[in-house]
Amino acid sequence: MEEPENLAVVPPSCEAGPCGNSCVFCYIRQNPPEVLREHGGNVDTTRHDTLNDPHLEERVERARDRYPDLRLRIVDTAGNVGIDEGRVESLAAAGIDEVQISLHTTVPETRKKLMGNPNADELLELLPKFEDVGIDVIADLVLTPGYNLRELPRTCEDLETMGARQVRVFPVGGTDLARGFRFPTRRELEWMRETSRRLDCELNIEVIPSPTIDALLGEPAFDPPDLPEPDFEAVIVVGELAAPIFEPAVRELENVELLVVKNRVFGGVIGASSLLTAKDVLREIERYEPRTEFPVLILPDAMFSPDGRTLDGWSREELVGKLAALGYTVVTCRKPEEVAKVLASPSPW
Repeated sequence: MEEPENLAVVPPSCEAGPCGNSCVFCYIRQNPPEVLREHGGNVDTTRHDTLNDPHLEERVERARDRYPDLRLRIVDTAGNVGIDEGRVESLAAAGIDEVQISLHTTVPETRKKLMGNPNADELLELLPKFEDVGIDVIADLVLTPGYNLRELPRTCEDLETMGARQVRVFPVGGTDLARGFRFPTRRELEWMRETSRRLDCELNIEVIPSPTIDALLGEPAFDPPDLPEPDFEAVIVVGELAAPIFEPAVRELENVELLVVKNRVFGGVIGASSLLTAKDVLREIERYEPRTEFPVLILPDAMFSPDGRTLDGWSREELVGKLAALGYTVVTCRKPEEVAKVLASPSPW
């Protein structure tokens, strides 16, 4: 989703406490063992909530003093801990502009059930307070069949009256280890997209369906990039959700192969390129038969964490070294424009 250029997110400190929830769809419970840090992976299963940070206001004040022209946002919060009217006022006084809340529904009983928290309904009464003190609310709704899916219209209507600025609609996702809920059907995905668009037109609040919905429907969430024909063999690696974007772009290119990697480590409906593991990439590369010596292999840079590791614990150097031993010249790209630049460059030999 597009964000304003002057946006800055204020992260929690290392002392942020737990979220206090046990959400039905919590990703922490769905991680396969091989990606957990205790088994050599790179996934941290610590639950935290930005509002449960005793130093949050201090961090906001420092950010405001240093960057007076930026819009400051709080994310990674469900709003079920560390929040009351006084806290909302103190955040406004510190200089926060907006808060992005994992809200999911405005139906009290559903929110308590979905989040596994008997106090999850208390936030709903506080929401109008944010508008009173000048803090914009962005409400994230993870629509889960059997729980809050059909409550989308009511929730958006309620949020309009509560003064929220924007609603972001996501389909629930998960791995093969998901329990207690099911993934949306194609018809349900189509319904949430069309309903979101209708509500966006009818209500005085932005209602934005996530591009993930388009991707799960096999439709491009963004326009295909303009990719040139290289004078060398190139293999572009993407996750399943990015395939509809890149397939039209490479269709007429003779020297480019699109390698769509299915995420078998996580399974479920996990198809983002950022969640690819080294194990899955290597499986597909070892099956691929290159037409030339030393083809260029383009990996999504997003599959590596800031410290340069994949979710299953491989360092960038380890994976690139393994792929180089298989005969590939490896580059990583974060944006389609970077892919185009690589393809337009002279042959690396």
